Amino acid sequence: MKKFLTLIVLILTMTTIANAQYHTNNKKAILQFEQGLSKYRAQQFDEAVDFADKALKLDANFIEAYWLKADIAATLQRYDEEINILNQVLALMPDDPTTIIGIADAYFDKYDNENALKYYQKLKALDRSVDEKQRQRAEKKTQLAEFRINAMAHPVDFDPRNLGSKVNTVYNDYFPSLSADGNTLVYTIELPQTAQNPHLPKTQEDIYISRRTDGEPWQQARSIGAAINTRNNEGAPFLSADGKILLFTSCTCPDGLIRCCDIYYSYYKNGEFTYAHALPAPVNTGAWESQPSFSADNKTLFFVSNRQGGFGGKDIWYSELTGDGRWSEPKNCGENVNTPDDEMSPFIHADNKTLYFSSNGHPGMGGHDLFVSHLQEDGTWGKPVNLGYPINTKDNETRLAVSVFGNSAIISSDRHGNTKLDLYEITLPKPVQPSRTLLVYGVVKDNKTQNPIQSEFEIVSLADGKTVQKASTVAEPVNIMLYLPEGNDYALNVRADGYLMNSMNFSLKNIPDTVTKKYIEIGLDKPSVGNTVTLENVFFDTDKYDLKPESYYELNKLVDFLKKNPTLRIELGGHTDNAGKEPHNLELSQNRAMAIVNYLVDKGIDKARLTAKGYGSSKPCVPNDSKENMAKNRRTEFKIIQ
Repeated sequence: MKKFLTLIVLILTMTTIANAQYHTNNKKAILQFEQGLSKYRAQQFDEAVDFADKALKLDANFIEAYWLKADIAATLQRYDEEINILNQVLALMPDDPTTIIGIADAYFDKYDNENALKYYQKLKALDRSVDEKQRQRAEKKTQLAEFRINAMAHPVDFDPRNLGSKVNTVYNDYFPSLSADGNTLVYTIELPQTAQNPHLPKTQEDIYISRRTDGEPWQQARSIGAAINTRNNEGAPFLSADGKILLFTSCTCPDGLIRCCDIYYSYYKNGEFTYAHALPAPVNTGAWESQPSFSADNKTLFFVSNRQGGFGGKDIWYSELTGDGRWSEPKNCGENVNTPDDEMSPFIHADNKTLYFSSNGHPGMGGHDLFVSHLQEDGTWGKPVNLGYPINTKDNETRLAVSVFGNSAIISSDRHGNTKLDLYEITLPKPVQPSRTLLVYGVVKDNKTQNPIQSEFEIVSLADGKTVQKASTVAEPVNIMLYLPEGNDYALNVRADGYLMNSMNFSLKNIPDTVTKKYIEIGLDKPSVGNTVTLENVFFDTDKYDLKPESYYELNKLVDFLKKNPTLRIELGGHTDNAGKEPHNLELSQNRAMAIVNYLVDKGIDKARLTAKGYGSSKPCVPNDSKENMAKNRRTEFKIIQ
């Protein structure tokens, strides 16, 4: 029903219409009109129009009869017919604000934005007879029409590529989610209801899955399995970055309403997803919780809820996993993201600072548009940016899944003449791409057996010493898989029960556009006399022996290791390349080794367990025949001596 037909709204919400005030005193016309209203309420629109026409034959100035016909035309999206009818009213009441805004809305709905602006401006030019709500409505629609005109005059590059018949069906296919390697796709299909129950909706949602090998076509999609899909609605799936955790929405109300929708999780084990369990409070409540999205480090959950405390309608919230494995009290994403209308379909990119979502509250093309917001230094989300036309259209755009590398995405759309939603891959315009993120993968293994081992690792940004990610590995051929933003240097520290600690550093600066992943390999040794570990993340300025602050992270890990192994004695060895004179190199390497000893002693390690030894350039690990090799020879190590 059109919002501008205020009198019709009033009449339809009355328990009785006997005392309604009309623009006519013709009782026969009123009788015909009220019969038309009854047909309207029963959605028998043709009959309703017939009665309205009969009323107008009895009184050609019966304004409410025109409004009824206009409302029916709007409901059926016959906008030209609606405009024609309302112009007849305007001829009778030239300055009627309700009719003027009705014509403006009709032009707006048919995407004739220039004429819509003309009538919104006409309304705003009227005197105080205009209701304040109508004036506010006109102002908001003016902004939207102006936005549309500008967006359509500056379209973004757009090249949707249908994912093909092995993914898309004759039904609605939507809510896509990708594993970070881009090889597993889960999504929702709206299927005919199989349960023979007249009280159930005619359709139900299930989750389907398709896989592929790098760059190859998608394989035939299949149901994700009976452990997930039921006769109720399961949808809005989201895969964790490693593809091992599935989050989704399940709605268990027998009548199909959304009040019973909660967020569930399942693990991928032995080739299948396990039976799902609902997330506990405070994530799930008695309100509506849906459309989850998981950060790449599996620590922050974004979701949609209509719970109390929001800005109105449906808002985007987030909850963080605490140290004891519980979910924190959810926080609202704030007024830059959420509006008094509805925000939906959050998607947090693997860079952990770019949030995509859908909204009908921010200026857009119509319905729900797709937006992007970036995390600010103060921890708030920045002002959202519309992804642009023709990614956004006059219809609803509800979800996109952006690749980990940030240059492409999968969206659902009914474009190209389709009557149902299909999944498409698009190239994401550069202005709305996230920070470029690379896949870092590899193995933690036993140096002697070369077998993968279970361990714990921590990734730290060397620029600020902040922990980027902590995780555990399992004994699989590839047991490290994480996603890190380009442009930083990182330290990796690995620990495993019964093994010496080990570390490495690597750079993701100046990575060519053609490179999307980096392989790393780190081996661990069991403690025994003579074992040596290079402290890869201990740094000194050239020709100096003052520890740089970015060294503290690794040395603190060495402190922890020595405290857990109180019987060990170690030698701290300093090494240089062969540049310069050897006496100077010996002195420099000795001072560097001693600087580490002093740091460890300050942290509570008994000095009797520590020996400092400078080797100068006498023990290169590689030939000093290049700048890269010379850098490798400038190192510090610890060796078990007892």
